[in-house]
Amino acid sequence: MEKEIIYTSNAPEPGPYSQAVKFGNLVFVSGQTSEDPETSKSIHDSVAQQTERILKNISAILEAAGSSMDMVLRVDVFLSSIEDKDEMNEVYVKFFPEKRPARNAVAVAGIDDNLDVEIEVIAGIQ
Repeated sequence: MEKEIIYTSNAPEPGPYSQAVKFGNLVFVSGQTSEDPETSKSIHDSVAQQTERILKNISAILEAAGSSMDMVLRVDVFLSSIEDKDEMNEVYVKFFPEKRPARNAVAVAGIDDNLDVEIEVIAGIQ
């Protein structure tokens, strides 16, 4: 089995990493921040707006890999402050309304570009 590198122009350009890697029936999406793929600029507004942009980016990457948000198995959420968890959750549940994936949400220091949220996922492929 070989790993396949996933790329879409509908998500931010990756740095020294891949947007995602497909291996067998799994897709591993790299941590995404709130960069708008059209402008290449990060959204520094509210945690809710950052979360919305991030999950749209992840959705585009999953689509390019032949998967979808419905197939997400695990989510790791990194927040600059755990105080922002409720605001992030308000948007998060719109993308995962039922059969929610396993999840970890932690506060960390130093998210890229002084942002408040970074999210990575692992998804299956049908």
